[in-house]
Amino acid sequence: MLWFPYMNIRRLRVRRFTALALLCAIAAGGGLSPLEHQALAQAAAPVSAGSGGINHPGHLAKPSLVLVSFDGFRADYLDRLSLPNFRRMMARGVRAQALRPVFPAITFPNHYSLVTGLYAGHHGIVENSFFDPVRNEAYSFRDQATVADGTWYGGEPIWVTAERQGMVSACFFWPGSEAAIKGVRPTHWNKYDGTVSNATRVDRVVEWLRQPEATRPHVITLYFSDIDSASHRGPVDGPDVAQAVQAMDTALGSLLDGIDALPNRERVILLLTSDHGMANTSATQIVQLDSLVNTSNIRPSFDGPVAGLHVSGGAGSAQRVRDELNAKLTNGRAYLRQELPERYHLRETPRAGDVIVVMEEGWILATSIINRGLIQNTWGAHGWAPEVASMRAIFLISGPGIRKGVTIPEVENVDVYPLMTELLGLKSAVGIDGRPGRIGKLVRER
Repeated sequence: MLWFPYMNIRRLRVRRFTALALLCAIAAGGGLSPLEHQALAQAAAPVSAGSGGINHPGHLAKPSLVLVSFDGFRADYLDRLSLPNFRRMMARGVRAQALRPVFPAITFPNHYSLVTGLYAGHHGIVENSFFDPVRNEAYSFRDQATVADGTWYGGEPIWVTAERQGMVSACFFWPGSEAAIKGVRPTHWNKYDGTVSNATRVDRVVEWLRQPEATRPHVITLYFSDIDSASHRGPVDGPDVAQAVQAMDTALGSLLDGIDALPNRERVILLLTSDHGMANTSATQIVQLDSLVNTSNIRPSFDGPVAGLHVSGGAGSAQRVRDELNAKLTNGRAYLRQELPERYHLRETPRAGDVIVVMEEGWILATSIINRGLIQNTWGAHGWAPEVASMRAIFLISGPGIRKGVTIPEVENVDVYPLMTELLGLKSAVGIDGRPGRIGKLVRER
């Protein structure tokens, strides 16, 4: 068995025969790797609701679906850059003109919407970091305690849907996958570690697909951050971003080659997405909140292209803050949360704040000093409203039952979850925002 010492791979449940098999390996004189020691130690752990690492017999003949996110991959990169492996993917399957993100176009909300079929205002992950006035606590993607706390996450991610219906799942990074949501984790999951190489991530996914039918995951997530990271360091149209996109093309080529070499390659569905696009901003486009209003009664929930502000003093105070902001803002607009355009689907949750400011493309409202502009004048950012063209993401899919060489119109982020349940023959969670069949009728062979 291969062991990757820098990967925190965990099984939530291990059947008793797993421990027996490992003990047999010891008896045979083979010894155990550190990963096998970990599996043996977990063998006695109590089994909670989920697959237990074994597929229900009714799932054995179903395909495996690999959901891949290329964080920050803007839709128009597919046409602007030379990407032979993405072209290879398009020839094999379906490409959407774009994928429209949810509001705001930020990493954690959009990744979690992709796998739950819910808008951010309904699943509760409204930003990468935010303050919840009901809990009187802050969530942060940089705080492992909150990232791994399942009580922050609403909805039902696709891996929980699968596990609860007896289907094995595996996540090589994805927001939410480190938490027990509804008491369930993926069978295989990893604590996020950005130092793990792209090659290792791809190799591990291919290993999962090679597993015997009984234990082979049918839901797999895979995440890459290269484009997003490069975009935050320099302009969107700069050479570093182009190089990062081309590196993702190389990683995709390795994944395609690995899948092509599998004996079960005709039973693998590959779905490529991104969470949002990118636009340029600069130091001259940052507006400091305290230059516009007195902030003594304001606690920010989050800031940036969209800012959420908690205002003490009741509804009258919130209205005064809104009006003062709108009197001075020239590149944005402030709303009471209940006044936000319905298309943003963020009115329902107090986590978004009492006053929400939506900035124009390229402009940022800051509640603290941002130093990036002291280093360079222009860099990429994201988070603006979904209707901003530069925020559009990608959607490509190929595999059994999928049309070939076809381009379809723009699709919606929240419709990806019901598509996945349809392709895997699973029952969707109730109350989702995504519409069953809306993408399926465009991508599936008739």
